[in-house]
Amino acid sequence: MMKKLLLYIALGAGLASCIYPYTPDLESDPERTLVVDGQILVGGISTFRLNFVMPLEGPAAGVALGNAWVEDDQGNRYDRLPDYVYYDYDSPGNGYGGDSLKGSMGLSNNIRVNTLNAPLGRKYRAVVECDEETYVSDWIEPHAAPEIKNISFEADASTVTVYVDLDAGLDGSGYIGFMYDETWRFHSDFYPEYLVTNTDSWTITPTVELQYEYPYYWCWRNMENQSVVLLDYTSFEGNTIMKFPLKTFSRTDSRNHQRYSINVKAFTLSKEAFQFNKEMEDISEIGGDLFTPDPGAIPGNFTCETHPEKEVMGLVLAGDVTSKRAFMGSDFYIHYEPYYDFARVSPEQMPTYYFDMDWRPIKLVRSDEGDYIGWQHESCINCLLRGGYQTKPDFWED
Repeated sequence: MMKKLLLYIALGAGLASCIYPYTPDLESDPERTLVVDGQILVGGISTFRLNFVMPLEGPAAGVALGNAWVEDDQGNRYDRLPDYVYYDYDSPGNGYGGDSLKGSMGLSNNIRVNTLNAPLGRKYRAVVECDEETYVSDWIEPHAAPEIKNISFEADASTVTVYVDLDAGLDGSGYIGFMYDETWRFHSDFYPEYLVTNTDSWTITPTVELQYEYPYYWCWRNMENQSVVLLDYTSFEGNTIMKFPLKTFSRTDSRNHQRYSINVKAFTLSKEAFQFNKEMEDISEIGGDLFTPDPGAIPGNFTCETHPEKEVMGLVLAGDVTSKRAFMGSDFYIHYEPYYDFARVSPEQMPTYYFDMDWRPIKLVRSDEGDYIGWQHESCINCLLRGGYQTKPDFWED
């Protein structure tokens, strides 16, 4: 199903707007310069990241703590959501992990704003509070988005490629930006052949003898790609783009274990916005990033409302966004078993070292010196410790 959203990109992808280029004199400026990095999705959850760029003679760039929200031209305000942090903990009795969720609302440099109910057809701006200053973007209205016609998957001997077909539309500028998020079901590196069933006597039992299905072998994982993938189609004939290579990954990657999904978002870029993003991409490729002390000439439409002479780096641009989701099975998967150096653990060592260091019995290891039960860190059998979660996503298709 295709879903349209209104997107603002701060120091990221965007569309035509009022852009004011400037070159901050960071070498002589004794104050920290705020950098606003993120995106606003009208019809979705907006995100902002705040950082400081320091003078060249001062310390490195630092985290900026603040608050942010979004306003529309009808006087409505869209506020920040609580910050959520996941914690791992040990389940009673067996030493295998779970996860918990906790929310908080303090100053942060990673801010989420609820713009799910923000309607189209209005102008929007971003507002940021930091260091007792208020920063605002220009008022911006959306531009037409391209249409994602199809998402497909192909593989060669070693790599899977995600391709996108698009129709840029009559209002196409010649430039398109993409963002995407990925979700996949994967398994841990090993299914444990043994489990510690009694930590008092240090009893190790083969899993085949237990009336028990080990619960931490399969998980889902989600990854959001926040950088913008750029497409310049000004040399193409017409506005149809076929098989644009958006994403690649190895056939041995865990994305291929069972089922993989990618949600692609596409939006029209102005020439100025394309050039801005291309410059940021080039900085990254040569080893720098936006928060190194000398990012160069940065176009921006953010201003400091409380002190207009104070400099800020931020580009907020708007566009109507097209999104489309696709699924892929495990047809391209090439099995790969990672190498681990398994430890031989004596009964005397279990409580005093390995178990307390979160190592667990994993598998039977064959060796010239005799077979033994090999131990390794729990993360090689527990998918939760590899960034996984076990709640099935609402959109998931089996």
